[in-house]
This record gives sequence, structure tokens and C-alpha cells, in this order.
Amino acid sequence: MATFSVSGTRWNIFARELEIVLEAHSFRLGQLLSQRIVFSSQKINRLKHSLTSSAHLTTLNPEEMERLINIMQLDDLEQKRLNAALLATAVEMTLLDRIDPHTALMAADDVFRILFDALQVQPNVMVGVKAGTMMDEIEAIGDLAFTQALDLIDRATLTIHVSRNAGSIPARVARAHEAFDTYTQAQELLQQAQDPPHGHEDWQYWYSEARSGCASAKLLWQAEGE
Repeated sequence: MATFSVSGTRWNIFARELEIVLEAHSFRLGQLLSQRIVFSSQKINRLKHSLTSSAHLTTLNPEEMERLINIMQLDDLEQKRLNAALLATAVEMTLLDRIDPHTALMAADDVFRILFDALQVQPNVMVGVKAGTMMDEIEAIGDLAFTQALDLIDRATLTIHVSRNAGSIPARVARAHEAFDTYTQAQELLQQAQDPPHGHEDWQYWYSEARSGCASAKLLWQAEGE
């Protein structure tokens, strides 16, 4: 996947829309940490960096989304905005593997507009997304295995959100299995990582995130009787 960083382009649709929602409440991305919505400064840094680079499309996981909704008391429209943004970002990630980043972003942004418009006129469809790096440029992020693991976690988290919103049981189950496999790969890479060491709080946070993701994915397909 090619990496682009262009001044003025906001690559991560989800992070972009999350900023818009937070600004309406007089908050910024960094305050997700102080509000105990996100428990890792590294994830905050990845969210911020994903706005200026197409290399990573970091999102909040379902548990973080639920805390965001509850703590910030997001209304129905704000939840729909973020839900549409999550699904559009999943489309963007898929397209980035196939076409140039600028075209992928434009196509995914069109998907976001269509989804958000549709959700506003269909009140009972996909209401709410709950129960659903790079660091700063000069900051080190560890060895290659660790970096690759975080990218896999980004991908798996988006797949979990897609699974929760899929329109059919087979699609939900397939995406849940895909997320489980990707989280499992991330755990394996984290076990191989040497930097940061396994006792470091960053390593422990991301390993816990991958392990929790596996459990969530498994619950999704078990809920469908698979």
C-alpha cells in the first residue's frame, strides 16, 4: 500500500469526523486520554498522525466507542456520523490496497456522504456504533514486528465494526472470523517484537487490545450460532 502525506489532506475519514464531533463538545483528540475514553497516548498519536498520512487508518475499538458515547453523551446524529465514518474508513482501507491513495480517499468520502445521508432518513438503521504509526514524526515506534502488529490491529478493528453492521448473518460471521484471524496475527507479531519490551506499558496495551479483539470477534460469530 502506497503511503502519501499531503498538506491539507485529512486521510482518515473516521478521525476527521471524530474531530468534528469532539469540537462540537469543545474537546480535542488529545482529551480522549484525560477523559478515560482511550487509555493509551500512543493510540492518540496514531489517530492524529492518520489525519496527515495515508499509512495508517486508526480508529477507536467498540469498547472505546461505547465509552465515548456515554461519557460525551453523543446524540443520535453524532453516533450516525461516526458510524458512517467507520464504514467509509473500512472501504478506504480496502481501496488503498488496490488503487492510488487520492482516488481511494475520494471514493471512500463519497461512501461516507451517501451513508450519512441515508442514516439520517432511516432512523432505525445502524443507530449507534457502541457494542461496535506512527507516532509524531520524530518519535520512535519500535521494531518492524511491533509496527506491523499495530497496523493489523487497525485493520482488525475496522473489520469488527463492519461485522457489527453487516446486513446478513453470513456476512457478519465472515467478517468476525476475518477480524479474529487478523487480531491473532497481531498477537503473534507482538510476541516476536523486541522493542518495546514485553513489560513496557505500550506493548501490554496493544497486546491486551489484540487479545480483547479476538474475544469480541469470537462472541460475534457465537451470537449468530456459528
